[in-house]
Amino acid sequence: MGSKSVTSEGLGLVRFILVWSSLSPVFLLWALRGVEPISDRFWIPICTALFLLPTVILICIFRRARASQNEKTIVISASRDQREHLLTYLFAMLIPLFQASLTGLRDIVAISVAFLFIMFLFWHMRLHYMNLIFALWGYRIFTVEARGGTTEKDRDTGRLVTYAVISRRHYLVDGEPLTGYRLGGSVLVDRANDD
Repeated sequence: MGSKSVTSEGLGLVRFILVWSSLSPVFLLWALRGVEPISDRFWIPICTALFLLPTVILICIFRRARASQNEKTIVISASRDQREHLLTYLFAMLIPLFQASLTGLRDIVAISVAFLFIMFLFWHMRLHYMNLIFALWGYRIFTVEARGGTTEKDRDTGRLVTYAVISRRHYLVDGEPLTGYRLGGSVLVDRANDD
């Protein structure tokens, strides 16, 4: 009886970084806004680092995956562009976080805990939106459902696996294969440049 290897496509570090990067514009806004208890000399570099760090980490992971040819091909069963939820994201998350009072140290701690709680919920519910810098480079993020497993028998079970696909394409066609660089967990960067 051979041993069975199980590949976890679950929630992972890369998905957490995707969530962090999608919420990172808050740090840029906080840097511009400033806070009374902390000097701008410290506050602006901290916020700038928290804004840029997830993008830098994602770029490093992407370069490593591309250099090692860590690729995966999936067949798209269904895909959704996350833009449909963008207004909800902006009005429900970014604006309230930006408008929160940061006049005292307790306010800063409270909003930081709320921010971490929101990040955990987004990560746990597999909600991820586009990184601002990647969006400027022409990337979009899709939630893609694909048949699970790498063998014919596994694919025939009908089990679907959800992937976060970062792509320069404007849309992904259901039923077509997609090959991408595996960043970790179930996050892929589409190899195709555009449609």
